[in-house]
Amino acid sequence: MMDWQELAIDGETHLKRVVGMYQELGFKVRLEEVKPEEVEHCTQCLQEKGESIYRVYARRKPESQE
Repeated sequence: MMDWQELAIDGETHLKRVVGMYQELGFKVRLEEVKPEEVEHCTQCLQEKGESIYRVYARRKPESQE
């Protein structure tokens, strides 16, 4: 089984686009909500908008499930 790879850390506004793009490319996508203090990236703009922040993970779907 393939391991999940972290792709991005992003706010709610962009999640639908990112998730849709990777699913269209044949990936399974998993989201993990994180607190701003748990990430090293600048999250000030996301916090100011009141957005939840997520780590986006993906892995290829097994051939038999496509």
